[in-house]
Amino acid sequence: MILNIIVLIFEVLYYSMFMYYAKKEGKFWRYILLYILLTIVILFVGNDNVYGYLIFSALNLIGIKYLIKIKTYFYDLLVIFVMFLLSFLIPIPIYFIIGLFINNTFILTFIYQTIKIILIFILKGKIKQYYNIFHKLWDKNNFYI
Repeated sequence: MILNIIVLIFEVLYYSMFMYYAKKEGKFWRYILLYILLTIVILFVGNDNVYGYLIFSALNLIGIKYLIKIKTYFYDLLVIFVMFLLSFLIPIPIYFIIGLFINNTFILTFIYQTIKIILIFILKGKIKQYYNIFHKLWDKNNFYI
């Protein structure tokens, strides 16, 4: 149970920091509050299925619009998808490389979560830069969607 709480705290920090650095609007504490509320809702819905991620994405957009009170775009779904994708791609090499040496799940998860937070700190300037570049491409319909 303690491991789950630690993971949830790191996940709230990861999602809050990622969206805050991508949007660069609103107050950071509102992002923290949003993702705490979303985490609680997803705990009841279930976070291990597609419906949980769909509900998380929808509530994420609604929360950004009404709780953080900034403008949202359909494009923000792509940002949420990238946020999920990074969250899933980061642990793969960690579990294969570091997992060979460390057999303790608690330590391995703590390392993985810490690396995610450090990665967001390192990429914080680039996240907003890529957000703006892809948002312009999206507006010009260069993705042909």
